[in-house]
Amino acid sequence: MKKITLLFLLLFFGFQVSAQGIVINEIITSNAAVITDDDGSYEDWVELYNTSASPINLAGYGLTDLASNPYLWVFPEYWMEPGEHLLIWCSDKNRTDINFPLHTNFKISSGGESITLTDSNGVIVDSYPAVIIPQNYTYGRQTDGSPTFVIFPEPTPGESNTTEGFSEVLSAPTFSVSGGFFSESFTLTISHPDPTVTIVYTTDGSDPSIDNLNGTTYQYKNQYPIGLGELPIDEFSTNSFKSFQYTAPLTIEDRTSQPNDISTISSTFDFDPSYYIPDYSIFKATVVRARVFKAGALESKIVTQTYIVSPEGNQKFSIPVVSISVDENKFFDYNDGIYVAGVDFDNWRVANPDIGALYYSESNYDRSGDATEQVGHFNYFVNGNEVLNQQVGIRINGGGSRAWQNKSLRLYARPELGAATFNYPIFSGENYNSYKRLVLRNSGNDFFNTYYKDAFTHELIEKTGLDNQAYQPSVVLLNGEYWGMLNIRERLDRHYFERKYGIVEQDIEILTDAYQVDEGSDTHFQAMYSYLENNSLVNASNYDYIKTQLDADNFRDYFITNIFIQNTDWPGWNTLFWRKNTTFNPQAPYGNDGRWRTAIKDTDAGFSLMLDINDHNTLEFATAVGGTEWPNPEWSTLILRRLLENNEFKLSFINRFADMMNTFFLPERVIGLSNQFASVIEPEIQEQINRWSAPSSYTWWQQSQDVIENFATVRPNIQREHIRTKFGISGDINATLNVSDATHGFVKINTVEINSSTPGVAANPYPWTGIYFQNIPVTLKAVALPGFVFSHWSGDSNSTEAEITITTTSNFSVTANFVPDTLVEVEVPIYFWIFDSTVTNDTPLTTLNSRFEVPAEGVLQYESCLIGYPFDATSPNWRKASMERRNSPTDINYIPEANSNIPFATSNMRGLQIKQPFQNGTNENAMIFNVSTAGYKDIKFAFAAKNELAADAITVEYSTVSGTPSWTSAGLAQTSYPLTAAYQLFNVDLSTIVEAVNNADFKVRLRFTGANMTEDLGNRVTFNNISVKGVSLNLSVNENTKLNFKVFPNPVADILNIVHQYDSVDYKLFSIDGKLIQAGLLINPEINVNGLQPGIYMVQFTTDGKSEVKKFIKK
Repeated sequence: MKKITLLFLLLFFGFQVSAQGIVINEIITSNAAVITDDDGSYEDWVELYNTSASPINLAGYGLTDLASNPYLWVFPEYWMEPGEHLLIWCSDKNRTDINFPLHTNFKISSGGESITLTDSNGVIVDSYPAVIIPQNYTYGRQTDGSPTFVIFPEPTPGESNTTEGFSEVLSAPTFSVSGGFFSESFTLTISHPDPTVTIVYTTDGSDPSIDNLNGTTYQYKNQYPIGLGELPIDEFSTNSFKSFQYTAPLTIEDRTSQPNDISTISSTFDFDPSYYIPDYSIFKATVVRARVFKAGALESKIVTQTYIVSPEGNQKFSIPVVSISVDENKFFDYNDGIYVAGVDFDNWRVANPDIGALYYSESNYDRSGDATEQVGHFNYFVNGNEVLNQQVGIRINGGGSRAWQNKSLRLYARPELGAATFNYPIFSGENYNSYKRLVLRNSGNDFFNTYYKDAFTHELIEKTGLDNQAYQPSVVLLNGEYWGMLNIRERLDRHYFERKYGIVEQDIEILTDAYQVDEGSDTHFQAMYSYLENNSLVNASNYDYIKTQLDADNFRDYFITNIFIQNTDWPGWNTLFWRKNTTFNPQAPYGNDGRWRTAIKDTDAGFSLMLDINDHNTLEFATAVGGTEWPNPEWSTLILRRLLENNEFKLSFINRFADMMNTFFLPERVIGLSNQFASVIEPEIQEQINRWSAPSSYTWWQQSQDVIENFATVRPNIQREHIRTKFGISGDINATLNVSDATHGFVKINTVEINSSTPGVAANPYPWTGIYFQNIPVTLKAVALPGFVFSHWSGDSNSTEAEITITTTSNFSVTANFVPDTLVEVEVPIYFWIFDSTVTNDTPLTTLNSRFEVPAEGVLQYESCLIGYPFDATSPNWRKASMERRNSPTDINYIPEANSNIPFATSNMRGLQIKQPFQNGTNENAMIFNVSTAGYKDIKFAFAAKNELAADAITVEYSTVSGTPSWTSAGLAQTSYPLTAAYQLFNVDLSTIVEAVNNADFKVRLRFTGANMTEDLGNRVTFNNISVKGVSLNLSVNENTKLNFKVFPNPVADILNIVHQYDSVDYKLFSIDGKLIQAGLLINPEINVNGLQPGIYMVQFTTDGKSEVKKFIKK
């Protein structure tokens, strides 16, 4: 029975007011959102209270959670005044300076444990039993110092216990069937183990309340005075929501035939909303919410389940489903509802009778801020399965699109609502599985057209590195009623930048539209802007300075993107600028160097916005002087105007624009991606049209895609004309690039690599032609692949330099020629640890073997700071200071060839965590890698890691001796590697360590450092993709050194002939990365290589104790 009853505990422990006057007055064991300590951490705490009329000295008193050690933590000399409340943080930080908050050297288990206060004479002053307390609730005396103990839903740390308390906290009811998709009706039973409770439920999405059995009625309007000079219409309708006492099982069925409810309510300021209020029975799921009540007890948490019943079963919808449940008056009440035009619009119309409503009115749904947030419930279904079920905060999101009939919603996960995050990998293209905020977006200005344009644009430029918002389309049910599609999007806020770049809240600065401060301060930005106002960037030193203030390449790509897509709702609007508040540090990880960067935001107005106008000169528009207040006021164009004054930036801008039009913005890529986005939502678009008349028809939806296709086709040539005109360029040129062999290398032109990793470049791209500009210098770089070197250019250049610049007025064609490297020095993987779903979950590990290894198996050995590790589930140290699997994948340092060539996307990768505490006395957590380097040199150790509130840095050491390791860091260029909250790549270069070469006893150790290594908050450092690489000694030799072997033909198709003069010859055939393919005695003077894949290979011949290596190319 999961309930908390206090009476027997009080009798058993015999609580009374201590004769000495000090009592444990209130305690919290799971503090997630109540109050923070002096470090800003949510720690548990114990509150003492002096019931006596005299001061009492606490010196020598002990506080403990171990009965065997009453003085586990000892108070300093501190005099508690009569009636004083003293808060002691149970944080394991061990602080006893009375001038600051006191902290014990232990933490309290949320599972319940006894806390005892003992005086300096060994007398137990007070004791608290092992009571399980709900998160963010406290257990304490009511009133201060009394013998009566209760649960407080509203804690009072450091203050009198005056809030309402309860003797019992009821557990939640049980549903016989969990939510999901069903093809037939069924019977639902709701039960509770306590027969004396009252079960209350709802089916209209509202919170079940024993006080709402008679229902709650609210008013709404369906007509508003949209026309000029009209006055509000004094005509209201009513609706209600109601709770029911559960007495018998419920029938759950397809409710589509039942009357529409909240979908009949206007959500706009229209006089006649009938164009979007459905005149047919929309689809309806059933949302059942229940909780239990009992006199004198605290009611249970609400259980919410959504049942989607239809003949199609889990095939009803083709994309994920969001179910939102909320008291409907919070959305639709005339006075207080946040989803309607409401009283705010009527008041605005009275005050502004002669102003058009579309862009200037004020409505209830325009309200913003904390006061508008409503608490509701969020269920999320993927592939027919529920993956999230939690309470959320809900606000209306967006700008002008709030006026559309289906509104964007912003969802907040909050610890006080039961879950601090949305703990699910909502966006398949991202390596994150936890989000604090989400946006359900109505596609903004594209609401009536494609319904995917902004997300499509973000995906189009995703690989530029510009920050953008991930996307997942979804069907939404509101209180069970079909509510159309909304696009789930990331929110570009402080949580995004902490998750991606590890920038904590106090360090992030974010400016939004009109350079308004969203987070932090604008002092640095305004200083930079002022510098641009008062200084020309023609001067190279001025430009060099500005490059320390903003990321010029990032701004360049941002301007190019918005200009090309013809975004006319910009640059005076829909902007976001961000930086880490720190002095410029060019060595810092990307995003942490203190420079301003931009993010792509709200690009719905791009791609012609259904105007079928493709020749807007957005380049001139974005650099205009004297523009209108909206959308391109002069202040909004200053940064680009100033940057273009500098010749270096101007040439970079022109060439990057050409690069992107030749790759990212190629018509076939843009059209293909648009079709891909359309195909995902096509099965759902007709029902969306039926529900909201947006788009107006299926034909209109298709035509809006045609607009994108037409734009993609004609815009590049129009854009090139705008560039030529702006910069006085006479014409275009064709740059044709080729390579001698695509398996040997590739060419980089300006900023793009001509290979399949670049968006818009084919898998087999050569010869490749791009359009560039006359007399604009084009930079070409030949990049050799492993095993090859660049030889020379041919065609219109015969240079032997790998990087060349061509400035011309005519078309040119060049070929990069590569040849095999005569000295094979190929770095190859030796060991790779793969943390995928085959690693046992929720289990402390002691060792973990590598999954890829040459020559012997690598072993990761874990040492915990806790003696006796690993512990079983009955121990209080279970899963503490442990090494365990963690579901946190990243592609950083992922090596497909070390994992059977499985791409990261299908690797089912997870991660590995080291959990707090990290130190215990002189013991500390350590990871020891036993990695024989026999046969290898130039050793490199690499891994991805991130700090999740546990450590500041990783210390690296190595040992080269057999037997007991002797750890040292001698010779390492870097021994301490700072961690951030986001994954980053760590490379430990051991190539200078002579003892690391060809050493079967080589080991690497990782330790952890930080300010609070003894903390035990369940936090962690997470690792992934740990590798050891090196160069094979056997294959790192010059050809033709001592012996005399000849091989032909070369390249070879099937039979490789060998000419030699030796009696007995052994051979080994290796791939270019050093892997042995075959070996044996060379009986015939030939080797059959017909079964090999095309590429470079090496064959090692050995005779009389001598070896020679020959390379050959398999055609």
